[in-house]
Amino acid sequence: MTRYIGVLPCSDCRVIRADLTLHRDAEDGRPAGYFLQQTHVDAVGGDYTSTFWGEWRLRPVGDALHYRLEGLERPVVLRIEEEGELLGWVNIREFRDLEAASYELWRAEPLR
Repeated sequence: MTRYIGVLPCSDCRVIRADLTLHRDAEDGRPAGYFLQQTHVDAVGGDYTSTFWGEWRLRPVGDALHYRLEGLERPVVLRIEEEGELLGWVNIREFRDLEAASYELWRAEPLR
């Protein structure tokens, strides 16, 4: 199990605080689903939290590896950086009206 926390872009709030846990099969290490909790900060009507789960896969794109998360409104693609310590948001083009910013998830200790 690998956990990442950080912020993601939001089109109708200030930012989304994300907590992502990637699960792997204990025997062969293959993807075994994910759990994502997102808190929308300063949304209309106040902060709220959504929970998602689904399948993920590892995919190469050029010289980089990416995680692709399925089971959301639209798939999320995160670029693996810093030897797996950092995930960079790849889907930023979908949010053209947002200022250019660095949206990242950093590796964190798994919850017990």
